[in-house]
Amino acid sequence: MLPLVITAALLVSTAGAASSSKPHILLVLMDDQGYGDVGYTYPGEPKDIVSPLIDQLAGEGLILDRFYAQSLCTPSRAALQTGVYPISLGIQANVFLTHTKQCLQSDRILIAEAIRANGYATHLVGKWHLGYSSWDCLPCARGYDTAYGYTQGETDYFDHTVGEYQDFYYCSAGNDTHNVSISSLPGTTGTYSMKLYQERINQILDDHDPEQPLFLFYSMQTIHSPFETTDYDLSPNCTDTTDPLCVMQGMINSAEDSLNRTIIQLQKKGMWENTIMVYMSDNGSPSNDYGSNRPLRSYKGTLFEGAVRTPAFLYSANETLVVPRGRTFCKVHITDWYRTLIETTGGWDAYLEEHPNSTVPEELDSIDQSKLLLTGETEECLRDELLVHIDPVGQKAAYIKGDLKVLFGEDGSFSDDCEHGVWYNLSTIDYTNIQLYNLTMDPGERRNLAGLFPDAVEELKERIQSYVKDQARLQCSAATFSGSFPIPTVPYYLPFDFPGGVIPEWATYVPENHNLTLIEE
Repeated sequence: MLPLVITAALLVSTAGAASSSKPHILLVLMDDQGYGDVGYTYPGEPKDIVSPLIDQLAGEGLILDRFYAQSLCTPSRAALQTGVYPISLGIQANVFLTHTKQCLQSDRILIAEAIRANGYATHLVGKWHLGYSSWDCLPCARGYDTAYGYTQGETDYFDHTVGEYQDFYYCSAGNDTHNVSISSLPGTTGTYSMKLYQERINQILDDHDPEQPLFLFYSMQTIHSPFETTDYDLSPNCTDTTDPLCVMQGMINSAEDSLNRTIIQLQKKGMWENTIMVYMSDNGSPSNDYGSNRPLRSYKGTLFEGAVRTPAFLYSANETLVVPRGRTFCKVHITDWYRTLIETTGGWDAYLEEHPNSTVPEELDSIDQSKLLLTGETEECLRDELLVHIDPVGQKAAYIKGDLKVLFGEDGSFSDDCEHGVWYNLSTIDYTNIQLYNLTMDPGERRNLAGLFPDAVEELKERIQSYVKDQARLQCSAATFSGSFPIPTVPYYLPFDFPGGVIPEWATYVPENHNLTLIEE
């Protein structure tokens, strides 16, 4: 592997071309990385995985010790892109599945749309998982100049397939959001995807003018299943590819290697010292041998801390961009990046000027945390409470306020039995199964205090019930178009006219003002 070069000297100064007056943003979203899958969380706690680069960046930056995401991939990514809880998006039960028409609501202004209006080049590399069945579902119609990667929740690291279809694509946006070109990437088969992502990032940075601000969303595939690595990424003392720990360490090594190379490229372009790096995971580790949420309780898909409290930190080589350093125990939710990064990159004026019929989104769950996390203008916590989640299909919900967290109906199981067309409401929550924890004293959620503090339970229950007005109709997965494809080699996720002018039933909606071009490979 490439030796880690992020030394103290390089963290202080870089050489290269003049950089933008606005900060570049490197937004890194890990997939299924648990709280115990990095070295810097809970110092002294025995760790199976080593992550020297991540630990160094976190240690020299600002660690977000109480960072919360959602418990599953799609809900977290939707919350990040829109600044609202998934209950307002119809994504409160499960992830988006293959062969479905599920899609992030088209009337939402995504974070990249506002940032691009502020003069930023916007690029997505890696996982999307927010819909693909129509053009308006794809990232290049939702604020990203280009996107490279895959649309689904997971894909093979080598042949890039989901089932019998390849899921690996590239798209680019034209002068407006309705001028989108897209191509599949069959020539990538056999190459480890993390290598392909790094090649794409290198290309983006090579072509980028440093005087233009950059928003690079690196949505990593690792360390999500399938659990696959390369001989190059295996650690010298752990080379058994049948050993889950060796494979997991290899996947972490590939992520660190890619991050390292990205930072080197930013340094060469003279951009690193003007970059804010945001690092986080979309949820905790799944309940298997590949990953750890220790010392937190339970796994991905539940509402316990192990599912929703994830590694996160901020870093910049420029001490004026991220003024606070060390560790904050203030609560930060994944929705907060929406307001925080939009305000940091210029606010809403440019977007509203480009879209005079639009207004700044109201009733956001996002909080602008820039004064706490970036400028250091305040040391007081800006968020005291948050909705962990409401899952009317699983009949459970959780809420945090102050030191206390209440859970209703959480038994550690996961239900994805979402019946299409059924309206679920809060009466389906199991309010007889009650758990209450003091997270400051008991972060592992071991001592249930519900019987001791009934008034606190009732107060938090009322907070949960107040969200019923925001509940959107569930997007379930029953609407399927599997088996609708005359040519198996045509990627199922691309909404374009099939050869001979045959358009599958699922792709009949193509707005007339779209100028769509299928790029022939």
